[in-house]
Amino acid sequence: MSLAIAAAVPSDMSLEQRDRDQRFIRALDALLAQSGSTHTAHDLVELSGGPGGLLQGNPIERLLRAGVPNEAAELVVRTVNAAHDLTAWWPAERTRVQAPADLAAIAQPIFGRSAQEQLHIAIVDGRNGLLDLRHVYTGTATGTSVRIGELLRPVLEAHGVGFAAVHNHPSGDPEPSDEDLRLTSELLAAARLLDIEFLDHLVIGHGRWVSIRSKQPAIWGGEAP
Repeated sequence: MSLAIAAAVPSDMSLEQRDRDQRFIRALDALLAQSGSTHTAHDLVELSGGPGGLLQGNPIERLLRAGVPNEAAELVVRTVNAAHDLTAWWPAERTRVQAPADLAAIAQPIFGRSAQEQLHIAIVDGRNGLLDLRHVYTGTATGTSVRIGELLRPVLEAHGVGFAAVHNHPSGDPEPSDEDLRLTSELLAAARLLDIEFLDHLVIGHGRWVSIRSKQPAIWGGEAP
């Protein structure tokens, strides 16, 4: 990395953000070189208070005041705006589900107080990035009838590496029932046949939740979550 690029990217941001900004600055340098401008990307980023500053206020006017030729200024702003539009459309960085509490925090506001029992499948990639939280069943306050194949289908369709099941108890008490434990065992057996990692089965109630893998690790052969 050049000293100019290093100076333009703050040292207190995440490594991923630093890498993105460094790639942006290199691309901006290439644009300026093609336009014949004597300015560097470091000049423009420093002038704007960071890469994001190029989208604030009137960037063309600011670049012109700094002595950037009109053609180069317009090219830079058009490119930055196009990149901004693309990243606004492109899916955001995936939420990481690295612990039962992470999944509970996502699921509880969605259906934790539903009057009917709902069963969702959280599908993750190889880095535990959440690909989808798929609603697969809605039952009644007395239970849900499920088919194992229907639970695993969305995982296969999304090309997931692993998944977790999560459902609510309308009573508000997240204590797993015998039926919950039976479903967990059957789901684990099917997932192993398909070489898909079954991470956990969460039961959520009113402000509380239980990880079946933490409570009943013997179902997984004693493996910790």
